[in-house]
Amino acid sequence: MHDTLAEVSAILGRSKEALSQFQAILEPTIEQAADDHERLYWHHIYEEEEHRFDRLAALLPKLEEALADEAFLSRENGDFLRLLQDISLEKFGLHNFLEHLDLSLFHYKGTEHEPAIAALRDMTAADYQQMKSALETLNGALDVPVSFAAATPTDEKEEQKEYLKLAQYAATPAASASRPAIGTKRQLTVGSLKNK
Repeated sequence: MHDTLAEVSAILGRSKEALSQFQAILEPTIEQAADDHERLYWHHIYEEEEHRFDRLAALLPKLEEALADEAFLSRENGDFLRLLQDISLEKFGLHNFLEHLDLSLFHYKGTEHEPAIAALRDMTAADYQQMKSALETLNGALDVPVSFAAATPTDEKEEQKEYLKLAQYAATPAASASRPAIGTKRQLTVGSLKNK
């Protein structure tokens, strides 16, 4: 369990650093937005990631303290279980960050920021899969649920309508490893209308 939590700590530490890099890219975009719609769009993403950064700044020291005290890592310890709940919520935050990076790749395609964002995106996709695996390991080791419906992305909810899910964010590792097609638009064709 200690090794799994150390892995989670490393993932969240990388994510916190990636958030800083991403926000630095977004700031001039917000400042130079062409209109209120563009400013609101990027501000919304920036603000969500800023809140996540603040949560990580509070969570990471608690996680490091827990790792330093093996006795803390017990299913009978309420503080430890609350820490696991916070980690579970950050899994969802990691999912949202992945989506925000994908959205930004549409905007920054062909710019000097595209390679940096693509690298952050690929790292985050791998970390997200690792985080899901770590939470499954913790669930098994503790025999308590550390993943909650509130921390489950729409794309992974079994009871959710299929048309609300995006394949690239589905529960499989291969799905989130693939980037959405950038620069392609869905077009109506006779074939696409046939089953409507």
